Amino acid sequence: MAIDGKILISGAGIAGLTLATLLKEQGQDLVVVERDEALRAEGYMMDFFGSGWDVAMRMGLVPELRKIRYPIDALQFVDGSGQVYASVPIARVARALEDKYVYLRRSDLERILYDRATEAGVDVDFGREITALEETGSGVRVTFNDGSDGEFALVFGADGVHSGVRRIVFGDESQFARFLGGYVAAYHLDDPRFELGRALKLHEETDRLSAFYPLDDSRLAATYVFRHDETHVPHGERLAFVRRAYDGAGWITEDMLDAFQGTEPIFFDSLTQIAMPRWSRGRVALLGDACGCLTLLAGQGSHMAMAGAYVIAQELERYGSHYAAAFAAYEAILKPAVAKRQEDAATFAKVFIPSVRSRPWLRRLAIKAIFSPLVMPLMFRWFGAKSALENYP
Repeated sequence: MAIDGKILISGAGIAGLTLATLLKEQGQDLVVVERDEALRAEGYMMDFFGSGWDVAMRMGLVPELRKIRYPIDALQFVDGSGQVYASVPIARVARALEDKYVYLRRSDLERILYDRATEAGVDVDFGREITALEETGSGVRVTFNDGSDGEFALVFGADGVHSGVRRIVFGDESQFARFLGGYVAAYHLDDPRFELGRALKLHEETDRLSAFYPLDDSRLAATYVFRHDETHVPHGERLAFVRRAYDGAGWITEDMLDAFQGTEPIFFDSLTQIAMPRWSRGRVALLGDACGCLTLLAGQGSHMAMAGAYVIAQELERYGSHYAAAFAAYEAILKPAVAKRQEDAATFAKVFIPSVRSRPWLRRLAIKAIFSPLVMPLMFRWFGAKSALENYP
């Protein structure tokens, strides 16, 4: 059942593009705005399975996902001299997830979703964002950064963890932010001096870890996750902030930071969740990281973003103009699953990065056990391999 009026989606990321495609295929009239000037081409690597795989399968995207290939055959844990002490074949990971699994960069998934949205007839207005929202009796009056305005039947904030829509409608981010005690940074590097083989290699030290992997024959990617008190880091100081955190780090960690020629990481953020009592107010609803950010440590932000978009689309089709009922159903169906994954991620954050209390020899034994063929399927079952939409029509 079509909504009477135009729908506005703020954000052309995973959540926004999924929702736009599904609503467009239902015949809804919609507009998508994205504050960035173009689709993002960079991004960190992620595992894709569970709820995200479920939605991708329902949307017919699995063949496109399987086309993505990177020269990575194993996850390897290395010591300070680069010696491997635990190696996990990617094929073992896939078997543990019944082959409903791929690894890809976040930008790869966004590109696949963007192509699908374009095929469905969705137009994305890049370089445009919402600056003001005012609900009227019949819709929402929206003002944009270019000075234009318009009225929409519904507005969706799919604009990420630092959502502008959330700030305008619900208030300052600090009300909903849950800091997990650390930061993450990532960048790409073109430097032939670093030979990683066909593996994602992870090096751990007290209060910090680093991961490096090949993207192709010449490009490498680096990701850093480290403990630090919550602080404000201006854009121009982010690279220096990361370098200070890894002063004296072992293996190739410091060398990789020194070789990076950029002015700041392509991705930098605190490990912060967003937890809200309500995901909608009036004709405005949030989805994805804007209302339920899990953090990168959960490894399921993209999964739940797609699941949220799918549920919203289905419930709007079910309830039509009764948007309040659709929003209520969306929250009732998905909020418990997001809350559970947030709690799991908060627990995991305490042990993911080694602490001064960690015993390296015991930690290495635990890593080998967790990634063994017998234990790994159980680990993924706890970590969200089961789709949040398993019993959803």
